[in-house]
Order: sequence, then C-alpha cells, then structure tokens
Amino acid sequence: MVVSAAALGFFHYKIKPKPDNKLVENYANTLRNQEQWRGQIAPDFELTYTDGQRFHLADAVGKKIVVLNFFATWCEPCRAETPELNQYYTKEKDRDFILIGIDSAETAELVTDYVHDLKVDFPVGIDQGPIENQYGVRSFPTTVLIGVNGRVQFYETGSIANAEVAFDNLLVENRRQLQAGEAISPADYSREALAHPALPSVRPEQDVLVVDTTKLDARGARIAAAMDCPCGCDKKVEKCTCATSRNIKTALGKEDFKDQSDAVIVKSLNKRFCQGPM
Repeated sequence: MVVSAAALGFFHYKIKPKPDNKLVENYANTLRNQEQWRGQIAPDFELTYTDGQRFHLADAVGKKIVVLNFFATWCEPCRAETPELNQYYTKEKDRDFILIGIDSAETAELVTDYVHDLKVDFPVGIDQGPIENQYGVRSFPTTVLIGVNGRVQFYETGSIANAEVAFDNLLVENRRQLQAGEAISPADYSREALAHPALPSVRPEQDVLVVDTTKLDARGARIAAAMDCPCGCDKKVEKCTCATSRNIKTALGKEDFKDQSDAVIVKSLNKRFCQGPM
C-alpha cells in the first residue's frame, strides 16, 4: 500500500505543476494525520437523524461496521461521491454495516433538499460542530470507517470514487472478527472511549503564521474578509493560513470574475476549494 501510494504520488508529481512548499507541507501533514488516526479508538458520540431517530455509536460498536461520511451540501466533491456511497450502502445495509451522513451545521431545509435531490437512502444527521471536532474533520468530504474493534480503520479526505475498493477488504476482515467473537465488548469500548473523547490533535501546522503575498484589489479584499474559509476552521479567508485560503486568495487576485456578484463568487470558490488542504 505504501509503495502504491508513493508511486501514485510520483505520478501526480510528474504530470502536475510543482506546488509551492507550503502546499506540499500541508498535504504531507494531512496524510500523516490520517495515518496516525488509523488504529485510534473511535470517539463516542450521539447524533439525531433528520427523521428524529437517535444514533449512539456505543450501541453499534462491536456489532456493526460503521462508516461516517462528513459532508456539506455546497461541496461539489460531496455531491459527486454520494451516489457511489448510496449504492454501496444499499448493497450492504441488510448485513452488519451502517453508513451515516453527517452534515456540517447547515439548516434542516438544505439537508432535506440535498437528501431528496440525490435520493440518499442512508441515514443523515446534522452536526453543529462537536462531532467534527472529535474526529479532526477540517475538509469535506471526509469518510471514516470504524471497525468492530472500536477503532478507526479508514480515514480519508476527498471523495470516494470506488466504495468497493475502499471498503470491501475491511468488511471481510471485520466480519471474520465478528464470527470469531473477536469484536470489542460494550464495556471495553465504553472504557476506552471515555479515556479518548477525541482523536489526538496532530495538526500543529494550523498555528504557524504564513505570510500570504497575494495582492488583492478592493473587491477581492472585501470578499476575503467576509468569506468563511471552507477548510472547516472558524476563520475568514483573509485571516486563515491554510492552503485552502491561500488558493482562494490566489484566485481572487489573479482571476477575472467579470460581472459576477460577491455571493456568486463565494459560492463558486466554495465549490472549487471545499476539500481544504488536499
């Protein structure tokens, strides 16, 4: 797997323009964080679905393989992957598998329309921030698979193009563990989750000040000052130092948006850069 990842990275390096050092650093940090989070105990949480039903992770761990899909309705990669995830859920839902969509603090109306438009069959709930923070989510979409051992076995930022490739082998192994009686007990999971309420913080680069040299005109500066950074933090694009905000400021400084309104520009930039540092 490591060799394949390295080969893929080299392929992208050869065919794409060389990114700046900060972008490379952010990408490397993201990959490192994902690797460090695999094997960690999955933080426990409760979520209310849009139909009013309640989900408690502790009730499912040790009995089912649980996939969490963090998304936002404005995120184009989220929309692109949803049919693939929905198809996989339909195939596996009658077995020991559950997939849950977790929206990022949007209105019930927006989420309901999203679910209706994309014909989503898996349960969806709206998170106001705590679950995202527990799972270190900074970009959308982010997908996490929690095994029957109560631990994170898959953590991926970016859209899932082939759910079978992503999940099938993990499901086979987890089902073997279930049949062999090797799943974590409710008591053991509760004790572990109580001691580890969130995935460990491994993103110190967010606190490093990066000087952005992008020159913005008055309109670009106004948009950057008003626009929330889509990387998932609570900062405006103007102040945020992540790769996402840098890319947005570069676009604002170099591209001609002609007669588009500020709102249209913000929506367009959100769609383009919602995957954050990736």
